[in-house]
Amino acid sequence: MSKVTGRAEYTDDLVVPGMVYGRILRSPYAHARVKRIDPSAAERVPGVLAVLGPADVPQKKFNCAGNPPSALLVKDETVLTDHPLYAGDRVAAIAALTPEACAEGLKKISVEYEPLPPVFTVEEALDPRAIPLHADLFPTNGFWTLEREEGRVEQGLAESDRVFEREYSTPFVQHVPLEPAGCVCHYTREGFLTVWATTQTPFQDRRILAELLDLPESRVRVIKPVMGGGFGSRQQLVNQHVAAFLSKRVNRPVKIINTREEELLTVAVRHGTVCRLRCGIKRDGRLHAFDAQVFLNTGAYCTHGPIVSAAQSRKFQYRIPHYRYRGTLVYTNGPAAGAMRGYGNPQLTFARERMMDDIAKSLEMDPVRFRLMNHLEIGDRIPTSPIVLQSCAIPECVEGGEAFRRDIEKREEERTPPPGVLEAWGVAFSCHTSGPSNAEGMSSSFILLNDDGSVNLMTGSADIGQGSETTLSQIVAEELGIRWEDVRVTAADTQHTPYDSGTYASSQIYVSGNAVLRAARDLKENFRQALIRHFKTEPQMIRFEKGRVRIPTEEGEVDLSFPEAAAKVTFGGKGAVIMGRCSYKAEDSPLPFAVCWAKVAVDTITRTVRVRHLIQAVDVGTPINPEVVRGQVEGGICMGLGFALTEQIEFDPRAKKPVSTDLLHYKIPTAMDMPEIQVYIAQKSYEPTGPFGAKSVGELPTVPVAAAIANAVAKAVGEDVTVLPLSNSFVTGGTGKSVEKF
Repeated sequence: MSKVTGRAEYTDDLVVPGMVYGRILRSPYAHARVKRIDPSAAERVPGVLAVLGPADVPQKKFNCAGNPPSALLVKDETVLTDHPLYAGDRVAAIAALTPEACAEGLKKISVEYEPLPPVFTVEEALDPRAIPLHADLFPTNGFWTLEREEGRVEQGLAESDRVFEREYSTPFVQHVPLEPAGCVCHYTREGFLTVWATTQTPFQDRRILAELLDLPESRVRVIKPVMGGGFGSRQQLVNQHVAAFLSKRVNRPVKIINTREEELLTVAVRHGTVCRLRCGIKRDGRLHAFDAQVFLNTGAYCTHGPIVSAAQSRKFQYRIPHYRYRGTLVYTNGPAAGAMRGYGNPQLTFARERMMDDIAKSLEMDPVRFRLMNHLEIGDRIPTSPIVLQSCAIPECVEGGEAFRRDIEKREEERTPPPGVLEAWGVAFSCHTSGPSNAEGMSSSFILLNDDGSVNLMTGSADIGQGSETTLSQIVAEELGIRWEDVRVTAADTQHTPYDSGTYASSQIYVSGNAVLRAARDLKENFRQALIRHFKTEPQMIRFEKGRVRIPTEEGEVDLSFPEAAAKVTFGGKGAVIMGRCSYKAEDSPLPFAVCWAKVAVDTITRTVRVRHLIQAVDVGTPINPEVVRGQVEGGICMGLGFALTEQIEFDPRAKKPVSTDLLHYKIPTAMDMPEIQVYIAQKSYEPTGPFGAKSVGELPTVPVAAAIANAVAKAVGEDVTVLPLSNSFVTGGTGKSVEKF
C-alpha cells in the first residue's frame, strides 16, 4: 500500500542529517592507463569537499559479487583504478555539499589517459596477439574453464545415428530496473559504517565492505530500503564502496545515485555467450549425447563468472546417457558481466531449444512430443547433479498451455494475416533452480509472539519488489492460523535481522520460505509448551485450529482465540517471551519447469518481428500466492521479449565507445510491444521439500521466452536463427550481424 500511495521511501528519498553528495569520474576509454590526475580545479569549486583518486584508497583487490565467500570468485578489481578496463570504469570520486557542486567539480577533474587497444568480442580476446587484461593474474584472457561430464560424450556421439552441430551467440543485456542503483554511506569518527543501499545481499555487502575498510563486521550495518527492482543487478556492490571511502574522508554521510547512463553502462550485465553445441540422437528420436562448449564474455572483471558457468552447466532437463558441459570465461573490455535473471540459463536454453526444434523438424516429429519423450520424470537425476526430481508437472503444463493455444486458434480461425506477413507458433521448454544448492543458500528467521496474538517476523531476506514479504507473511499466517495482516515483517537489516545469504537464485520461497515455516513451527511448539505449563495439561491434547486454540483441562475444554491464548502465557501475561527460530541450509534445489509458446508475425518486407501471443505454463509446485506467481511470470516474459527482439549493449566500432547510453538507444519493450499473455499455473504439482509444497518462480519465466520466439520465427520464414537479438540477425537477413556488440 505504501508504494501505491507514494509513502514508500526508496534510497534516493533518504535524507540523513549532514548528508552530502558523491559522484564517480568514469573512464571514457574502454582500455587505458591513467598517467596523471589533477584534482586542483575541482577542489576550488565552491561546495566541493574532497576528491579521491586511486592513490587515496587502498589498492586491495576484491570481487564485488554478492555471493558467500568462494575461491572461485577471482579478486581482480579495486575501488578506484589507474588501469580502466571498460568505458565507465571508476577512476576518481568526488564529494560536495550539493548535487550541482558535485557535477561541476566532476567536470573539472583533469585526467591524462594513455589509450590502449581494446578487445570486445570473445574471438578478439582469445587471439594469441591480444593483450592479457589481467596479466598480473592470468597470462591469457581465457582465464577459467569448467568441465563437467557424465558418461562418455565422444563415445556417445560416435554411437549416435545422427549428430547435429550448431553455433549460437547472445549479447550483453542490461537489467534496466525502474530504480537506478544508489546508496547512502555514513562512516562515523568512532569507526562505524552504516549503509542504506539498493541491494539484494545485505550480509554479503557487509562482509565485502568490512574487508575493504579493515573493519570487523560488527561495525558495519547494511540496511535495504524499499527497492524498485533488482533482477540480479543489485547482487554485487555498485557504488557502496566508493561512497564509504568518501564518507570516511569527509566525516559525513554521502549519497551516490546512478544516472540512467551510468546504470546502462556500468552496472553488471548478462554474460554474452558463444555456444557451440553437438547433439547425437538415435533413430527413434531418443537423445543419446549432448556436448556444450560455451564461451562466456565476462567483460572487464570476473564478478560472478565461475558461478554463472557452474549454474549454467546443470540446467539440462532431458534424459541423456552422455552429457558434457565446458564453460570458458573470457575477459574483454566490455562492462563487467554478473548476475542477471536466469544466471546463464537463458543463453544456453536459447541455443539448446533452437537445436531441439531443428532435431524434431529433421525427424518430422511434433516439437512438443519430441521434447516430452525425452524429458526428465520424477525419480530421474539431473545430469552432472546429485539432485533427484521429486516433483515435475511438465505434462500438465503442456496440456494447460495447449488448451490456451487451441482457444486462440479457434478465436482467430477466420483471421487472415496481412499481405507479406508470415505467422507461426514456436515452443520451448525450460527449467531453473529453487535457490543455490550444496548448502550455499542459507536463511534464518526469528518470530516473536506478542501479547495480542500478532507476531513479528525478522528475516534477513530482501524483498526487491517481487512481493516476498507478503508471501513470507502468508507462510507464517498459514502455519499459525492467524491473519497475514497480523504478521509484521522486519527484513534485510544486518544489525537487527538474522543472516540470509541473499535474494538470488530464486531462493525466496524455497530457502527463506523454508526458514520462515520452520521458525513458525518452532514458535507453535514453544507456544504449546507454555500453554501446557499454564493449564497443566498433556501436550498432544492441545489443538490449533483455524485461529483458535483448544485446550482440554480437568474442568473441561478451554476454547480460546489465538490472541486470548497468547495473552495467557506471553510476557504481558506474566509468562515468558515466546519465539521461534530457524537457520535453514538448502541441501536441495528442486527444479521448477516452464513451457512457453509464442506466436509471431514476421513482415517479410520490413523484416520486422512482432510477437502476437505468448503463453507460458509453469510448474512452481503449490503456489503460495497465485497472483504473485502470475505477476512474476508476466514480468519475466517482458524481460525475455527484450532479450529475444531488441536488447543489446552496442558500441561504435570506430570510436570504441558504447552507444547504448540511454533508453532511446537501448530498446526495452514498452506496453505497445507486449503481446497478449496467457499464464497457466500447474495445479497438481507438489514439492515435498518445499514450504507447503512450493518451488521457486522468480527467474524461471524469463528463461524460455527468447527460444520460443526464435523457434517461431525460424518456422515462419524457413531460415535458421542462431543470433540474438532478432533485430540483429533476422532483420539483416539470415544470421548476419548488423552492428558490433560486446
